[in-house]
Amino acid sequence: MTEAVRALERWLGISRPVQAIASRLEAALAQRHAVSLSGYEVLSVLAARHGWTLMVDICEAVDLSQPRLSRLVAQLADEVLVERERVEVDGRAFQVRLTRKGRRVHGAAAATLVEVLKQAEAASGPVSELLRDGSVEAASD
Repeated sequence: MTEAVRALERWLGISRPVQAIASRLEAALAQRHAVSLSGYEVLSVLAARHGWTLMVDICEAVDLSQPRLSRLVAQLADEVLVERERVEVDGRAFQVRLTRKGRRVHGAAAATLVEVLKQAEAASGPVSELLRDGSVEAASD
């Protein structure tokens, strides 16, 4: 077996379980709270900050492109989970903050996230173990 094949197997041993957990999270968040995993991440950034947050700061905190983040924030605003407005000193920039509804949805969604992760760990052990040297092969056997 070549080094490249072993590297691919290691990568798949890490990425497949993470993708499976992300899919479970995505489904649970959508079903219970009508929010995507990316939407939950944005709500989490805003929940950690009080008041208005610049879109550029949110973009740096989450792994989304600026156009994707703009669409997502527009969807969250349509659901009245966030408020969005232009920055007065720079009419091109936007700032965002959680609404009361957004704070409630975030709190409930956080409980769902914890629940799904606990279920995943009960089924296969802590996710962090997948990232340790040597346990990837054991996890993929």
